[in-house]
Amino acid sequence: MTRKFSNRIASHAPTVLCLIVFVVFSAPAARAQCQTTPAAIPPGDPFHMLVLGDSVMWGQGLRDEEKFSSRLKCWLEEKIIREVNVHVEAHSGAVISAVSNDPTEFVTGDGEVNRSTPTINLQLDHAIQFYQDVHASPSLILMNGCINDVGVKNLLSASTPLEWIRAQAAKSCGEDMQLLLRRVSSSFPDSQILVTSYYPIVSSQTDDNAFLRLLVKKLNSQRPEARRMTDKEMRQHLIAISDEWYKTSTASLLDAVAKTNAGHAESPRITFVEIQFGAEHVFAAPDTLLWNFMFASTNTSGFARIVVLLSFGTAAYKTNDHVREKRIKSCEQVYKKPKGVKEDKDKKHAREDLFLICRYASLGHPNQMGALIYAEAIKGHLRQLIDKAGWKREHNSHLTLK
Repeated sequence: MTRKFSNRIASHAPTVLCLIVFVVFSAPAARAQCQTTPAAIPPGDPFHMLVLGDSVMWGQGLRDEEKFSSRLKCWLEEKIIREVNVHVEAHSGAVISAVSNDPTEFVTGDGEVNRSTPTINLQLDHAIQFYQDVHASPSLILMNGCINDVGVKNLLSASTPLEWIRAQAAKSCGEDMQLLLRRVSSSFPDSQILVTSYYPIVSSQTDDNAFLRLLVKKLNSQRPEARRMTDKEMRQHLIAISDEWYKTSTASLLDAVAKTNAGHAESPRITFVEIQFGAEHVFAAPDTLLWNFMFASTNTSGFARIVVLLSFGTAAYKTNDHVREKRIKSCEQVYKKPKGVKEDKDKKHAREDLFLICRYASLGHPNQMGALIYAEAIKGHLRQLIDKAGWKREHNSHLTLK
């Protein structure tokens, strides 16, 4: 294995159990297209839903019909008996605000390709223009943001100080998100806004096999402090970082929502939705709700695993998400070697790093079952909003499109 891969790969229980029981029995219907046919929906004004945020909100690794925004569209059409139009600005890799070192030469329209831009603030600008053009406004906005501002590499580095994680998560998920929420709220003054939480990345139940220990070493090989740690110490530090990230990000997002709502105490329009993944649901855990490597979710034999380890980082090694082949093609197109331009060594390595991060971008994101958990958590809040917000057909029979 080469040095290249080390830089490239990284860029509640009762409630969860009840949700899992529900989604196991409803999964076949959830995978299908909407059950409500267009003929069953009376003509009239459609319901508009806007989706802003990063790869989790985009639905990394999921087919369109498996994404929780798609499932919510189907569910809402049945509940409010109106056509639901979904406009998605979210994409993989998005940060809240601009970053100075983001390479501008790589551009794509595929949300699977992780790029920090357009930022979520810029997504909002695009959405404002979109709704002005169609003479409409979103009744519901689903959004998230802040994990990419903290930096996935920092969350996967065993040497990252907990104090740094705490401070950065408080700023990005708290202060920066509050400023963004103020913009969203003022830009769409009639919208209900739902902000989702994140989840722990690893836990004590994450598989402690030879492959994952090797992966952790590769991810941390560039930091002298991490190189001095034993496997056990690295694992303990990564679990502590994950716990701190989840605790601080959740508290900070909740605080950002509360402070933004404080200016509208009589009719708060922003709701925080906590997604409760337990220790057994994190990456490579027994009942993981996240995408993993292909062999980690199968009964691959010991010999086959050795072959996989020897080919780690090559085309032979795959993630187990549902759109990996399509994403890889997009990654190859975006990060291909530029024609007629001589690359220096650093630029070549940077481009190749971005490609490999892109290739494995689904790792650690909600899989099909994880997306179902997200959908059910959001539905729990929407049930309370439907009548209150007047979204049902009978409440809106007087409305017409401009």
